[in-house]
Amino acid sequence: MRRADRRGRFGGRRHHRCRPHPRAAAGQTRRTDPYGGFERSDGLNRSADPDSGLVVRDLTFGFGDDPLLDAFSVNVPPGDVHCVLGPSGSGKTTLLRLIAGLERPTGGLVLIDGQPMVRGGVHVPPERRAVGLVFQDFALFPNRTVRGNVLFGIRTSGRAERAARCDELLHRLGVEALADRMPSTLSGGEQQRVAIARALARRPRVMLLDEPFSSLDVETRTTVRAETMSVLRDSDVATLMVTHDPSEAGLVADDVIRFKPSQTATKTL
Repeated sequence: MRRADRRGRFGGRRHHRCRPHPRAAAGQTRRTDPYGGFERSDGLNRSADPDSGLVVRDLTFGFGDDPLLDAFSVNVPPGDVHCVLGPSGSGKTTLLRLIAGLERPTGGLVLIDGQPMVRGGVHVPPERRAVGLVFQDFALFPNRTVRGNVLFGIRTSGRAERAARCDELLHRLGVEALADRMPSTLSGGEQQRVAIARALARRPRVMLLDEPFSSLDVETRTTVRAETMSVLRDSDVATLMVTHDPSEAGLVADDVIRFKPSQTATKTL
């Protein structure tokens, strides 16, 4: 049985990795990550609403005495990155699929910016959730250009507005020079940047990342990871990332949730 140890009702602890910035006296704190390459003024862009961002409470999946997920809970504020760490088969990807609406939970609650996605008989379909999802294998459309892939995720009706949003994202992810290329001609790092741009195109409030950097070589992984975390934090998106790499989780996460087969899922950071 896997149960989530959370602070308060579920126990657990929070580890603060950085000392307060001098601006803390003015109600602003600054988190600096030398590995992620970002710097963000938390007091300026984080909502005071406890239900903003992603809220998961008592999420359960499966039946019988040993469900795959049992009363899992997590709160991810806007602009924060939480990592789910654990081996294959421990339920990490299933958790993301439940939040995205690709699977139906047995019980529990999922809120995005205070709006119920899962509650009682409510189950909002994936296309109506403000969620971006990025997989390990990029999942780009092979018959569309880079620009076409990003435009696919933009739902605004105006042609000029869609083009402007696409150009903005291509620039932010550093792939504007590749706009007319096909996915098959791109490197792994370039494909992942495009996948992230496409996921951001619909202006999600929650980003779900499933082992997004594991297929990249070490140097590319470090660069793409730093750029991705910077863009997500600047966009004030609540991010939940699955990884099997403890060092990666320690580098990028505000909190880490550790999944262990046949044991509890415990908040360790």
